[in-house]
Amino acid sequence: MEKNQNIETKARALSEPLISQAGFTLWDVIFEKEGAMNYLRILFHKDSENESVTDEDCALMTTPLNELMDKQDFIKHVDILEIGSPGLTRKLRRPEHFTQNLGKPVRVVKRGEKGKTNAFCGTLCDYEPKTNEFSLQTATEKVVLNVKNCLRINLDL
Repeated sequence: MEKNQNIETKARALSEPLISQAGFTLWDVIFEKEGAMNYLRILFHKDSENESVTDEDCALMTTPLNELMDKQDFIKHVDILEIGSPGLTRKLRRPEHFTQNLGKPVRVVKRGEKGKTNAFCGTLCDYEPKTNEFSLQTATEKVVLNVKNCLRINLDL
């Protein structure tokens, strides 16, 4: 896990200026293993909620980010570099993701007892960065959750 965070931190610091210069905003950098492959995903978006990242936008960012990452020593751990949009139902992982999306609908899958999971849908009410707790107002109640106990936290449509 520490290696993943280190790679994500380095890749974020390197890619953020390039993405910003192109007029986009870095959403997230995710380093994860899928099967036998290690993926480094660099996800960006446009500041306007009415505009989506296009294939042309991804193509524009792919070459400079690929060239930049190829020069790095930590990249030897990466098999596939993906450049793209976080999508409409983007994952909320970082403190700024929560604070930027207060008042928006969210879908959460939480670890339950004995391997079962619990799903919640509601409006993101608040977030406390010191404890990593957030609350959702569902149709029937206000639920307080901790990020570390959640399997997935995504914006909902």
